[in-house]
Amino acid sequence: MGIVCIVLPGPQQRAFANALHKATEGGVDLVIVTKPRQSTDGRQKRISTAIRSGAILPELWYGALLRLSRKTREVLAYLRASSFATTSSEYDTPVIRVDDVNGAKIEARLRELSPELIVLWTAAILRPNILATAKKTINFHTGILPYYRGSVANQFAVLHHDVKHIGSTIHYVTPGVDRGDIIAQVYADTTKPPKEAFRQLNDKSLQLYINIAKKILADEDVPGSLQDQSEGGFFRLSDWTNRNRWMLGRQLVRWEKTGKF
Repeated sequence: MGIVCIVLPGPQQRAFANALHKATEGGVDLVIVTKPRQSTDGRQKRISTAIRSGAILPELWYGALLRLSRKTREVLAYLRASSFATTSSEYDTPVIRVDDVNGAKIEARLRELSPELIVLWTAAILRPNILATAKKTINFHTGILPYYRGSVANQFAVLHHDVKHIGSTIHYVTPGVDRGDIIAQVYADTTKPPKEAFRQLNDKSLQLYINIAKKILADEDVPGSLQDQSEGGFFRLSDWTNRNRWMLGRQLVRWEKTGKF
């Protein structure tokens, strides 16, 4: 009757899971590490779209520019910056690694545990039967809902110069993608250099996420507000073209050089 934490593989996610376990005084019963979404899926869709639209040459051109520009690749990683450090190379809880979080074996294990709360930091979309195994499920979305739903949300917010909608959202999970009532949102301070702005955003968001999970586990009232899905847009990995990556990278470089978003 504790927490099941479902995360992507990586040191930040491991540090988060361990910090959550410590903050809840051993409340995490299980960590499930999901297989990361294959980047080739989005790449194949982008290539297919580029071929159909006649834009394959620009896609190849911007791909070559990205490979040649180490600085551009470096600044694109700023959006994942965090000082959430791990002091251990292992998880402090039982852990299983899966290819499919919606599989029958995972469902059986979750039903056996009957968790009070599922805490998500993963690109995987949970099916209704998996959601039904827990009383509540919450998610950490790196974007401001409902304006930027789906993948690489903050990347598109920056690309659109949408200074009012760069941040993160913690929300309850219902069937579908990035739906469910919003619990809390954190906004980036774009007056700071991009690496610092995103590091502070991510650190503050993850700490808030832990605090919210702790309150829910303690059976405190944690209200949410309804999303208006008619606002904003939905972004897919296939939208994350080499041109968009390059344009965002150059925008981040200018932001870093000038100090102005």
